[in-house]
Amino acid sequence: MSATAVIDVSDVIERQRRNRLVLKVVILSTTIMCLDGYDLHAMAFAAPSLIRSWGIDKATLGVVFSAGIFGILVGGLIFGSLGDRIGRRLSIVAATLTFGGFSLLTVWAGDLNTLIALRFLAGIGIGGLAPLCYALNLEYVPARYRGTVVAIIMLGYVAGGSAGGLIAAWLVPHLGWPIVFWIGGVLPLVAAVVSFFMLPESIKFLVVQGRQPDEVARLVNCIEPSLDAQPTSRFIVQDEPRPAGSSIVARLTALFDGRLAIITPLLWTAYIASSMTMFFLNSWTPILAEASGYTPAQAAFGLSMFSLGGAVGALLAGVVLDRWGVLAIAAVPMVACPLVASLGLAGFSDAGFLGAMLCVGFFVVGGHQGLNSAVGQFYPSANRSTAVGWALSVAKIGSIGGPLIAGVLIARHLPASSLFLLAALPPLVMAGCVLALGLSQRRQPLAAPAQDEANQAAPA
Repeated sequence: MSATAVIDVSDVIERQRRNRLVLKVVILSTTIMCLDGYDLHAMAFAAPSLIRSWGIDKATLGVVFSAGIFGILVGGLIFGSLGDRIGRRLSIVAATLTFGGFSLLTVWAGDLNTLIALRFLAGIGIGGLAPLCYALNLEYVPARYRGTVVAIIMLGYVAGGSAGGLIAAWLVPHLGWPIVFWIGGVLPLVAAVVSFFMLPESIKFLVVQGRQPDEVARLVNCIEPSLDAQPTSRFIVQDEPRPAGSSIVARLTALFDGRLAIITPLLWTAYIASSMTMFFLNSWTPILAEASGYTPAQAAFGLSMFSLGGAVGALLAGVVLDRWGVLAIAAVPMVACPLVASLGLAGFSDAGFLGAMLCVGFFVVGGHQGLNSAVGQFYPSANRSTAVGWALSVAKIGSIGGPLIAGVLIARHLPASSLFLLAALPPLVMAGCVLALGLSQRRQPLAAPAQDEANQAAPA
């Protein structure tokens, strides 16, 4: 091919066949997200042993959990913006080093204040990783597989959280709570080093930013060797606008440009509503189940069934999204609404309760992960990491608010049936938002915030 040939990177990505480069990106991202999921739940795994070792009460440890959640909120904002400035690859390495390093330092925490500070700092890295991995993978896979790939990455995240419980059950009784953070610190640090040398930068990011034409040529040739791209070739991304600006204010303002002025608030509202119900069920279902007469073992197993159903629902939501678009996801929270309300009804047998939790997890968690698979597709590469980071951080309003509101209502002795009925309302809000998003997507697919920018070429 001529050295001055014009190569549309978007076309190269869309028509690609299976190749080692993209497979490597997906495997590394899933592995890192697995470690991210482990570290997110690390404090919960270590908490019982830590309480006994330090002689503190459960309420005191609640501050530590809150510090971690707040760190996750901050991390999504910081690393989302950083990913659009310095690139996905280095930002992923930095986020992994952050949560791995501070998790490892937790091994030597000697008092509550130090523990709070370390969990907040680790939370920044934990919260920053997801939007970066979403953005990187969305920019390497064809549009027809994007939802599925994000769902696969999230399965790694779920697997990390699940595996942590098994590890804690086997090792903590013999080695104490620090072993949780030894694992949660050392493995991410190793993963960060591996990612630094093996993880490629987003090819779309490099082209849109006009950086490293030699690396762009190498990546294009890895995806489609027959092109024989050269560093002097002219690389374009035909469906992407140029960056709105490098400042944080400019990137945030770009989230509301043109039709995104409607899209972004709808996404944020859907995320908040979905998070309220999902985290309410995660936090309070075991306690409410025991209060309804189920044994502690049945209550715990019910939560496991909720997670299992969610993992299956997340994968199928990604496939549905790829095949039928965002509009199809609107049906998921509509079905979730009556299922959540039914949990407050008396008369479930033991098997019926577990089956109900499986179905609720399938639709509640599946719908939430459908949002994760969809959110990055509404934004251009130039601002995708920032957009996903803000969406995931705004979602923490629901993550915190759902369990908090439930706690207040439980303190006022509201019946379980009324609590589950209230928890069934946010999925209706989410369904309305997703329906509006789907109709908007069908009217005009979003590749850029404004149509007049959609055909701008970005030479490397």
